[in-house]
Formats: sequence, C-alpha cells, structure tokens
Amino acid sequence: MLKFDPIISNVGGKIKMTENDKPKWKKFEEAVASIQKNIAPGARITNDEKIRGKSGTVRQIDIVIRYNIGQYSILVVADCKDWKNPVDIGDLGQFIDMVEDVRANKGALICNVGFTEGAKNRAKEKGIDLLRVIDTENPDIKLKINFPALCDFRRIETFNFRFQHSASTHFAMPACDPRYIEIYKQDHSFNDILINLLVKAWNSGELPLEIGGYKNLKFIKEDAFTKVNNIFYGPIEITATIVVKRKLFFGNIPLEKGQGFTNEVTGGFTTNSIEFGLDAVEVEKTWQEIFDPIELAIQPVFIFHASDCFPLIEYKLPTT
Repeated sequence: MLKFDPIISNVGGKIKMTENDKPKWKKFEEAVASIQKNIAPGARITNDEKIRGKSGTVRQIDIVIRYNIGQYSILVVADCKDWKNPVDIGDLGQFIDMVEDVRANKGALICNVGFTEGAKNRAKEKGIDLLRVIDTENPDIKLKINFPALCDFRRIETFNFRFQHSASTHFAMPACDPRYIEIYKQDHSFNDILINLLVKAWNSGELPLEIGGYKNLKFIKEDAFTKVNNIFYGPIEITATIVVKRKLFFGNIPLEKGQGFTNEVTGGFTTNSIEFGLDAVEVEKTWQEIFDPIELAIQPVFIFHASDCFPLIEYKLPTT
C-alpha cells in the first residue's frame, strides 16, 4: 500500500504551507501570538509586522501588540528567539535599540532556553521583559513549570466538654467516656454521640480555624438531652473548649494544564487559566514540613489553607 503525506497544497493557484511544513521557529512565533491573544483578548495582535523607526529604518517585528486605554494607544513589541543557546547581553542590546527606535512603550524577548545573567540585569535596568513560554497542550513546547506552594493544614489539637443544667430538676449523665455520651433531641429521637457532633461542626466549618484556644463554643444547635436508665434529662447546654493548631508543608505543584509566560526578570507567571491538582495525603507524605514560613528561602506562589476532616465514629444504639 502506498501512503502519501502531502505537505504543500495548491489552493486557488497559491502555494499553501501545511502545519507539518512550517519551520520550528515559525510554530514558536505562532504559539506565542496565540497565547498572547488568550491573555489579552482586547488587544490587537499581529505577526511579522514592519514598522518604520524614528531612524528611518524599517524594522521587522515578530509580534506587535496594540492596546487602547482611554485616549492613549499602547504599543508593545516582542521578539521570539527559538535558539539553542540563551540570549546574551549583546542580543538584548540590539533588541533594546529596536524598541527605542519604533517608540514602543514596552518590549519583550521570548526565548525558551533562557537568558544569561548579564542579559537579565540589563533587561531589569531597561524595563524589558524576558519571557519563557508554557503550553501544556503544545508538544513542541516542552518547558514545564512547578509552582512553589505552602499548605497550611488546621486541626483540633485538644478538646474538652462542659455541661451546664440550669433547670430546677435534677440532672444525670451516663457513666461512660464523655465522647460517647448519647445526645437526644427534644422529641427524644437520637441525635448522635457527643464526639460526632463536635466533628460535624468542625468539618462543616462552624468552628474557628485560626490558631489558638477557644472556650465555651456551642456546637449543638438544638436543645440537647441525655438518657440514663431510659429516663431523659435536659435540656442541657453543652459547650466545647478546643485548641486549634497547624501543620505547614512546603513543596512544588506541577502545572497540569495551562499556557502563559514566565518572566525571568520578575519571577512571575502570566496566564488566564491554569489547572493543577493537590492531594492532601501526598502533601503530608512527600512535602517538607516546616514550622515557620520565615524559614523559606523561596517565597511560595500559592498558599493553601485547609482543615483536617475528621472521620465520624460509626455508632449503633445498644439494644434494650
């Protein structure tokens, strides 16, 4: 069987280049332009534009971004370098000349193999962005990114219960572990055991999450009753004292889906949509536990706050 894989087609008498036939540098430019359009949908973005500079020289510019803010027109020019070696200070100098010549408000160099330290220092001085491209859906762009992150897990460290009965009648409590005291509603139907009611209030976010101690928290919304020898007692007021503590874990989250630009000068990442997953169990197993964020040499991009979700105890009423 013969298999034909045409890479050039003649449409309307014109030679049309297919995706397979495009050189790698051209695909790189188009990917950059596409991402920029997603990030700034209100801007007018063109590829391979020629602008005459104040020197009289016509400058070829890979990507031109124009944006109007009120009565002002903003011009940004970008040059794409699909190179094998990092951009050095000499290459940056030529780009700076071009930015100044066309009177651009901003210039950006994009190169996925990076930039020399001299180029980074010069770019910072001149206000030039040095960018690398992230696109998880593009097989030609293999650069991956991890976000340094801090996970702040809150949990109840200790707790105790307080019972108060203000009615004139006497009150009796079951002689058992207080966690397993059966709590009933006003209609004498079973509500739950005491520890489960506290856990439900914590898991649903009804209790304080900030670090510290808290006294006399009312965590049962309705009137509470107990039962001893089939006699109901109550209503009683039950409150809890809890101590909330935290565990801190530092690690990196890989970007699962998204596209954008990392800025080698500022360290920032620009995008309009990203996706990543976070497994709390894996965080506690594999990330580094720290005791104070001041210990970190690298500042986290994301800080996640979460609370431990305690399991409920399976409890069945004893048969009588």
